[in-house]
Amino acid sequence: MSYLRGATDDLLLDVTFGQLLDDTAARWPDREAYVFKKTGSRVTFADIQEHTTRLAAGLKAIGTARGDVVAWLFGHRPEWIYLYFAVAKLGAIALPLQENRIGRNVEAMNYFLNKTGVKVLVMGDSGTESTEGTTSFLSTLFPEINTANPGMLKIERIPTLTSIVVLEDRATGTGVCTMEEVQRLGNDESLLAEVRTLQDQLSCHDTFFLRFTSGSTGQPKCVEISTYAVHNNARFINKAIGMPNEGTALYPYLAFQYSVLCPFTAGCTVVVPATSSPSSVEMLEIIQEERCKAIGVLYMKDCHGLLHDPHYGDYDLSSLDRVLVTGNVTPKSLVDHAAKVLPNAKMFVGYGGTEFLFLTAAAAEMAVEGKGSTVGKLLQHAEMKLVDKDGQVVPLGHEGEVYVRAYSLFSRYRGDEEKTAKAMTADGWYKTGDVGVLHEEGVLTLFGRVSDMIIRNASNVHPISIESPLSKHPKVQDVRVVGVPDPVSVEEVCACVIMKEGQTADSQEMRKSCVEIGIVPEEMPGYFLFMDEFPMTSTRHKVDRKKLRLIAMEKLGLKEEA
Repeated sequence: MSYLRGATDDLLLDVTFGQLLDDTAARWPDREAYVFKKTGSRVTFADIQEHTTRLAAGLKAIGTARGDVVAWLFGHRPEWIYLYFAVAKLGAIALPLQENRIGRNVEAMNYFLNKTGVKVLVMGDSGTESTEGTTSFLSTLFPEINTANPGMLKIERIPTLTSIVVLEDRATGTGVCTMEEVQRLGNDESLLAEVRTLQDQLSCHDTFFLRFTSGSTGQPKCVEISTYAVHNNARFINKAIGMPNEGTALYPYLAFQYSVLCPFTAGCTVVVPATSSPSSVEMLEIIQEERCKAIGVLYMKDCHGLLHDPHYGDYDLSSLDRVLVTGNVTPKSLVDHAAKVLPNAKMFVGYGGTEFLFLTAAAAEMAVEGKGSTVGKLLQHAEMKLVDKDGQVVPLGHEGEVYVRAYSLFSRYRGDEEKTAKAMTADGWYKTGDVGVLHEEGVLTLFGRVSDMIIRNASNVHPISIESPLSKHPKVQDVRVVGVPDPVSVEEVCACVIMKEGQTADSQEMRKSCVEIGIVPEEMPGYFLFMDEFPMTSTRHKVDRKKLRLIAMEKLGLKEEA
């Protein structure tokens, strides 16, 4: 049957992030933990420990206590790391907001701050070279700071918010202070002593990290994750893919929890790009300049752009040894191309989710030709089963929805017990919403989301079964398949195609190509639409198939059946 339990070779560790920092700083005080290309800073573990303890005391001075939510929104700077561990040392809850998701969007900020009950908000630059503009954005976001009584901060729509901290040299507005002022408050010896004493009282099983889902299935949900889950999962994924224990590794997205811990769990130095959404050229330059041994947690669309960049051959990438790609369904064509252009590097595909972190990992050579995407073997201390629509475990080799039960599971959707209960079974299994097949050798193959499945006549059509072969077409840059309404077939298959620069094609050519590559009649697209770009979810890491479907319907003049 399609049930699997992971190995238990390594023990699960009960360690808070404050303890982890102190232990690592004592072990490797002068080793570089992070390199920030934006500021040119090369930060050691001793640096982090010094700044973190003082910042924790400063946050305590402005009223931050255990369980309070501290949110921040600014670019890739050392303060990001200092805040992360300072919040951990207070037993508070970290909410690093994603710049490429929010930017200067007032509506999005209000939603995220309200949903989480933020106590302290730290603001700075948003992907620019300076902090200029932070004050003006704050004035737009919170006009109250310009009219409130001196010394008081009261935002009626976010009553939990008591302090705003800016990275600028000067604070403007009531209740707003600078990071420098907070750190200066942290020089108080009595507060520093309180922070040190507090460490023995904290638990790694408490909620520490908040992260919002992509919003691909509706309004983003706020996921609560513990230190225990994040730390151990980072240990196991790093071990599974063999992340280097020395040298440098490029992690394009600092806000992703694994990149923060990689220096502590793998031992390598994390190189952080200057921008939150680095271009292919920026990443290529970093790999060459820093002689990076690995790239960690690269999203599939970014991997595609990197490996197909026209300037790719201009850079020396011979140092690269490991590449970890995530995104759940990764076409074998991309894996094959990576093996061709990166002959010295081993590529891995990781499968995970916001609610359960990483679940499996696969080396590229495990990927096989077929409809799905091979995502590998189960990581340690996790359980997985595949079930039918009635929740019954399916036989090996049969399609089913992936359920997971593990130490890495989220504790709840913050402020939404109903959705939490709906996502979980009574005996603790999380319903991922992903469809796959578990093979005899314990390897998982994914086909996509349950919600993406197309019902055509009496057949279930997985978009990946069409996308994967079509992506190999020499003229095609990217392709996504959605179902559109059809009065006869229930749904018709629509292939949305982005052509490579300078290339053109029509539906007849694409249909002929589908026949040549062996796409069966049940999966043959009824429509082909040619587009310049696909709509993305709010995280900018996934194609928003719901929006893409609506766009396709509009272009085709179709409407939902009554």
